[in-house]
Amino acid sequence: MKEYGSGEAMAALAEATAVQAEVAHQRLAFMWAQTVFDQLLEVWSRIEDHETLAYEDKVGAQVGLLQQASTNLWHLQRELARTCRFLKGHQRQLKRLESPEGRAP
Repeated sequence: MKEYGSGEAMAALAEATAVQAEVAHQRLAFMWAQTVFDQLLEVWSRIEDHETLAYEDKVGAQVGLLQQASTNLWHLQRELARTCRFLKGHQRQLKRLESPEGRAP
């Protein structure tokens, strides 16, 4: 790991804090996705267990549920991909700083 002077260390710490603040919302996104999956599983189970539901109605309900899930998960996938790109860029920046070529003489 690169050794920093006190000013550089403070700047690096401030940047790291800003990066982690930017990606901290991912935990909430994961919790939201878990809630979505739990609800989907609950509704799917109710559809399967519904004895009096006509087969065509059951298939229609399953299709609607999967379409809704796909829409919700598409938004999550976009957010995860955006955050992943952001962190990969930050990771590349860290590697450049750590490499001998990235250090100031």
